[in-house]
Amino acid sequence: RLAQCWEFWRELEERRGMQPNDIVLGCMLDALITNQQVEQAVRLLEKWKDRVPPNTVMYSTIIKGFANTHQSERAMAMWRSMRKDGLKMNTVVYNAVIDAQARVGAMENVVELLAAMESDGVRPDVISHSTIVKGYCMKGDMDKAFEVFRDMQNNNLVHDSIVYNTILDGCTRNHRFDLADVVLEDMERREIVPSNFTMGILVKMYGRRQMLDVAFDRFEAIPKRYGFVPNAQVKTCLICACLNNNALDRAFGVFDDLVRTNKTVDSKAFGAMISGCVRLNGLDKAVALVEEAVGLTGRAPQLARGQSLEADCLEKLLLALSQRGQAEDVAIPLLDRLRAAKAPINGRLQASSM
Repeated sequence: RLAQCWEFWRELEERRGMQPNDIVLGCMLDALITNQQVEQAVRLLEKWKDRVPPNTVMYSTIIKGFANTHQSERAMAMWRSMRKDGLKMNTVVYNAVIDAQARVGAMENVVELLAAMESDGVRPDVISHSTIVKGYCMKGDMDKAFEVFRDMQNNNLVHDSIVYNTILDGCTRNHRFDLADVVLEDMERREIVPSNFTMGILVKMYGRRQMLDVAFDRFEAIPKRYGFVPNAQVKTCLICACLNNNALDRAFGVFDDLVRTNKTVDSKAFGAMISGCVRLNGLDKAVALVEEAVGLTGRAPQLARGQSLEADCLEKLLLALSQRGQAEDVAIPLLDRLRAAKAPINGRLQASSM
């Protein structure tokens, strides 16, 4: 409701001729950053900073916006300006700037920030260290990430699965399965309770290692042991792992379970299944999935309300049907039925069916 926030702001500034205090200005900046209006927030702070001296909360809010938009150097510039102006630094400010660097893997700046924290008498906390681990994972330097992770353990800063998830995800993305096995053994030994997020990472990792049976084993065993139910995101990860290992039947088994459990399925899961069927030469099954998703079978649509099938997977399906000589018999009629059902159709989809 950003428009309403601006209405309140204009009522304050223009109609009543009042000047905002630091709390009101800080709230407006937060509303802008929350709604991805970083430049508006920067301009508003610039406009009022001579009359309402900025505090660390305001600066941290803007820096968070820079982090969200991957503007690491602007975050560094604002931090340097704060120090130059003599503002007292705290952990919140430093964590915001570190996060902005970590998101783009600019770890040379993090080294500078850590040195400045010591100089300013600010002690890094668990968020600081976790963010640094994330940054080294983003950069692909898994040995350094593991070193910081071990440091955290030695200083008793690891109490749940969050940091484990970060480093496991980094290991998976960077194909450091040797480190992943060490982290998993450590997690087991320290009795760290995994979450659905952990499960999603593990399923992805075992899928990439072509260890699909292990992925299914973990998918069954871990939730039972720790008392939670795998969510739709984990099941979608398992579907993708099956498809990446050319196990179409197993993918359908998981997908059907997802439909039974949730009644509707999101566009990501449908997109993965349709694309997988096209790649694995299951065009009839892909067509049936499209029909079920949109509700062309006479039953209620299985696609989650408010979502639409990804144009890319539909385009691949229509193109494959056309290349197999089924444009007139299958592709064009399917496109017409989608259009009649008011499914979003663009020009590229029309061209793909020709």
